[in-house]
Amino acid sequence: MFIEVTEILRCPQPHDESYIICGPVTMEGRDVVRGGLACPVCRAEYPIVDGVAWFAPPDATAGLREPATASSLTAEAVHTFLDLQGGGGYVLLVGNASRFGDDLATRLPQSAVVCLSLSSSRPDPGAVSVLHSPRVLPIKRHSVRAVVVGSDAALEPWLGAAVGALLTGLRVIVEDEAAAPVGVVELARGAGVFVGEKRTR
Repeated sequence: MFIEVTEILRCPQPHDESYIICGPVTMEGRDVVRGGLACPVCRAEYPIVDGVAWFAPPDATAGLREPATASSLTAEAVHTFLDLQGGGGYVLLVGNASRFGDDLATRLPQSAVVCLSLSSSRPDPGAVSVLHSPRVLPIKRHSVRAVVVGSDAALEPWLGAAVGALLTGLRVIVEDEAAAPVGVVELARGAGVFVGEKRTR
Protein backbone atom coordinates (compact mmCIF):
# COMPACT_ATOMS: atom_id res chain seq x y z
CA MET A 1 0.00 0.00 0.00
CA PHE A 2 1.34 3.41 -1.03
CA ILE A 3 1.94 5.20 2.29
CA GLU A 4 0.33 8.45 1.12
CA VAL A 5 -2.99 6.61 0.68
CA THR A 6 -3.30 6.88 4.47
CA GLU A 7 -4.47 10.49 4.01
CA ILE A 8 -7.76 9.36 2.39
CA LEU A 9 -8.46 6.41 4.70
CA ARG A 10 -11.03 6.34 7.49
CA CYS A 11 -11.87 3.74 10.11
CA PRO A 12 -14.81 1.57 8.95
CA GLN A 13 -16.26 1.41 12.47
CA PRO A 14 -19.53 3.35 13.04
CA HIS A 15 -18.25 6.65 14.46
CA ASP A 16 -17.50 10.13 13.14
CA GLU A 17 -14.97 10.25 10.33
CA SER A 18 -11.43 10.71 11.55
CA TYR A 19 -7.89 10.34 10.27
CA ILE A 20 -6.16 6.99 10.55
CA ILE A 21 -2.56 6.30 11.55
CA CYS A 22 -0.17 4.10 9.58
CA GLY A 23 2.65 2.29 11.35
CA PRO A 24 4.95 0.75 8.72
CA VAL A 25 7.23 -2.13 9.71
CA THR A 26 8.63 -3.00 6.28
CA MET A 27 8.70 -0.66 3.32
CA GLU A 28 9.84 -0.82 -0.31
CA GLY A 29 10.28 2.75 -1.44
CA ARG A 30 6.97 4.51 -0.66
CA ASP A 31 5.03 1.21 -0.38
CA VAL A 32 4.15 -0.28 3.01
CA VAL A 33 4.70 -4.02 2.65
CA ARG A 34 4.04 -4.91 6.28
CA GLY A 35 2.69 -2.85 9.14
CA GLY A 36 -0.62 -1.69 10.53
CA LEU A 37 -3.29 0.98 10.57
CA ALA A 38 -4.84 2.31 13.77
CA CYS A 39 -7.87 4.48 14.54
CA PRO A 40 -7.30 7.15 17.23
CA VAL A 41 -11.05 7.30 17.96
CA CYS A 42 -11.99 3.68 18.65
CA ARG A 43 -8.46 2.23 18.79
CA ALA A 44 -9.28 -0.41 16.18
CA GLU A 45 -6.23 -1.86 14.42
CA TYR A 46 -5.93 -3.23 10.89
CA PRO A 47 -2.94 -5.17 9.53
CA ILE A 48 -1.04 -4.51 6.32
CA VAL A 49 0.25 -7.83 5.00
CA ASP A 50 2.14 -8.26 1.72
CA GLY A 51 1.16 -4.72 0.75
CA VAL A 52 -2.59 -5.22 1.32
CA ALA A 53 -4.47 -3.32 4.04
CA TRP A 54 -6.97 -5.71 5.63
CA PHE A 55 -9.96 -3.93 7.18
CA ALA A 56 -11.66 -7.33 7.65
CA PRO A 57 -10.42 -10.93 7.72
CA PRO A 58 -10.22 -12.78 4.39
CA ASP A 59 -13.27 -14.92 5.22
CA ALA A 60 -15.59 -11.96 5.91
CA THR A 61 -18.70 -11.94 3.75
CA ALA A 62 -19.65 -9.05 1.51
CA GLY A 63 -22.95 -7.62 0.30
CA LEU A 64 -22.26 -8.23 -3.38
CA ARG A 65 -24.29 -9.31 -6.36
CA GLU A 66 -23.71 -11.21 -9.55
CA PRO A 67 -23.59 -8.90 -12.58
CA ALA A 68 -26.91 -8.84 -14.46
CA THR A 69 -25.14 -8.52 -17.82
CA ALA A 70 -21.51 -8.40 -18.80
CA SER A 71 -20.35 -4.90 -19.61
CA SER A 72 -18.05 -4.10 -22.51
CA LEU A 73 -16.02 -1.73 -20.35
CA THR A 74 -12.26 -1.68 -20.95
CA ALA A 75 -9.42 0.12 -19.21
CA GLU A 76 -9.06 2.34 -22.28
CA ALA A 77 -12.74 3.29 -22.09
CA VAL A 78 -12.48 3.95 -18.34
CA HIS A 79 -9.54 6.26 -18.96
CA THR A 80 -11.47 8.14 -21.65
CA PHE A 81 -14.71 8.40 -19.64
CA LEU A 82 -12.95 9.70 -16.53
CA ASP A 83 -11.37 12.54 -18.54
CA LEU A 84 -9.00 13.43 -15.71
CA GLN A 85 -7.16 16.68 -16.35
CA GLY A 86 -3.77 17.15 -14.74
CA GLY A 87 -2.09 14.80 -12.34
CA GLY A 88 -2.23 13.96 -8.67
CA GLY A 89 -4.97 12.66 -6.45
CA TYR A 90 -6.55 9.25 -6.18
CA VAL A 91 -8.60 7.02 -8.48
CA LEU A 92 -10.81 4.53 -6.60
CA LEU A 93 -11.80 1.19 -8.14
CA VAL A 94 -14.49 -0.70 -6.20
CA GLY A 95 -15.16 -4.44 -6.41
CA ASN A 96 -14.43 -6.20 -9.68
CA ALA A 97 -13.54 -2.83 -11.28
CA SER A 98 -10.19 -3.51 -9.60
CA ARG A 99 -9.31 -5.55 -12.68
CA PHE A 100 -8.48 -2.24 -14.41
CA GLY A 101 -5.97 -1.26 -11.70
CA ASP A 102 -2.60 -1.98 -13.27
CA ASP A 103 -3.65 -0.70 -16.69
CA LEU A 104 -5.02 2.56 -15.26
CA ALA A 105 -1.90 3.01 -13.13
CA THR A 106 0.09 2.94 -16.39
CA ARG A 107 -2.30 5.35 -18.14
CA LEU A 108 -2.45 7.73 -15.14
CA PRO A 109 1.13 7.75 -13.83
CA GLN A 110 0.61 11.04 -11.94
CA SER A 111 -2.34 9.66 -9.92
CA ALA A 112 -2.48 6.89 -7.31
CA VAL A 113 -4.87 4.02 -8.07
CA VAL A 114 -6.60 2.47 -5.05
CA CYS A 115 -8.45 -0.84 -5.43
CA LEU A 116 -11.08 -1.89 -2.91
CA SER A 117 -11.30 -5.68 -2.84
CA LEU A 118 -14.66 -6.97 -1.60
CA SER A 119 -14.18 -10.68 -2.23
CA SER A 120 -12.41 -13.28 -0.14
CA SER A 121 -9.74 -13.91 -2.78
CA ARG A 122 -6.29 -12.64 -1.92
CA PRO A 123 -5.64 -9.55 -4.06
CA ASP A 124 -2.28 -8.84 -5.66
CA PRO A 125 -1.14 -5.24 -5.10
CA GLY A 126 0.80 -5.00 -8.38
CA ALA A 127 1.22 -1.30 -9.27
CA VAL A 128 -1.75 -0.16 -7.16
CA SER A 129 -2.74 0.15 -3.50
CA VAL A 130 -5.13 -2.60 -2.38
CA LEU A 131 -7.60 -2.44 0.51
CA HIS A 132 -9.74 -5.38 1.61
CA SER A 133 -13.00 -4.24 3.21
CA PRO A 134 -16.08 -6.31 2.29
CA ARG A 135 -18.63 -4.41 4.40
CA VAL A 136 -17.76 -0.68 4.53
CA LEU A 137 -15.89 1.73 2.26
CA PRO A 138 -12.89 2.88 4.38
CA ILE A 139 -12.39 6.06 2.34
CA LYS A 140 -13.01 9.62 3.55
CA ARG A 141 -15.77 11.67 1.96
CA HIS A 142 -14.77 14.10 -0.81
CA SER A 143 -11.25 12.68 -1.12
CA VAL A 144 -10.85 11.01 -4.56
CA ARG A 145 -10.75 12.39 -8.10
CA ALA A 146 -12.48 9.48 -9.85
CA VAL A 147 -14.49 6.39 -8.96
CA VAL A 148 -15.23 3.22 -10.94
CA VAL A 149 -17.78 0.87 -9.35
CA GLY A 150 -17.70 -2.72 -10.56
CA SER A 151 -20.81 -4.68 -11.48
CA ASP A 152 -20.63 -6.69 -8.25
CA ALA A 153 -20.80 -3.51 -6.12
CA ALA A 154 -23.29 -1.46 -8.16
CA LEU A 155 -25.82 -1.39 -5.32
CA GLU A 156 -26.23 0.28 -1.95
CA PRO A 157 -24.46 0.92 0.32
CA TRP A 158 -21.46 0.69 -2.02
CA LEU A 159 -22.79 3.04 -4.68
CA GLY A 160 -23.69 5.85 -2.28
CA ALA A 161 -20.43 5.51 -0.36
CA ALA A 162 -18.38 5.56 -3.56
CA VAL A 163 -20.11 8.72 -4.78
CA GLY A 164 -19.63 10.24 -1.31
CA ALA A 165 -15.87 9.69 -1.61
CA LEU A 166 -15.77 11.54 -4.93
CA LEU A 167 -14.91 15.23 -5.18
CA THR A 168 -17.62 17.49 -6.60
CA GLY A 169 -17.37 18.10 -10.35
CA LEU A 170 -15.59 14.83 -11.08
CA ARG A 171 -16.76 11.56 -12.62
CA VAL A 172 -18.05 8.17 -11.56
CA ILE A 173 -18.42 5.11 -13.78
CA VAL A 174 -20.78 2.31 -12.73
CA GLU A 175 -20.90 -1.08 -14.45
CA ASP A 176 -24.69 -1.03 -14.48
CA GLU A 177 -26.51 1.08 -17.04
CA ALA A 178 -29.61 1.15 -14.81
CA ALA A 179 -27.66 2.91 -12.03
CA ALA A 180 -29.03 6.25 -10.80
CA PRO A 181 -26.64 7.45 -8.08
CA VAL A 182 -27.91 10.35 -5.99
CA GLY A 183 -26.20 13.71 -6.58
CA VAL A 184 -24.79 12.61 -9.94
CA VAL A 185 -25.74 14.04 -13.34
CA GLU A 186 -25.84 11.51 -16.16
CA LEU A 187 -23.31 11.99 -18.96
CA ALA A 188 -23.72 8.66 -20.76
CA ARG A 189 -25.59 5.39 -20.38
CA GLY A 190 -25.51 2.17 -22.39
CA ALA A 191 -23.70 -1.11 -23.09
CA GLY A 192 -23.97 -2.00 -19.41
CA VAL A 193 -22.32 1.21 -18.17
CA PHE A 194 -23.40 4.47 -16.51
CA VAL A 195 -21.14 7.54 -16.56
CA GLY A 196 -21.95 10.61 -14.48
CA GLU A 197 -20.55 13.71 -12.84
CA LYS A 198 -20.98 14.53 -9.18
CA ARG A 199 -22.74 17.87 -8.80
CA THR A 200 -23.61 18.05 -5.08
CA ARG A 201 -21.74 17.47 -1.83
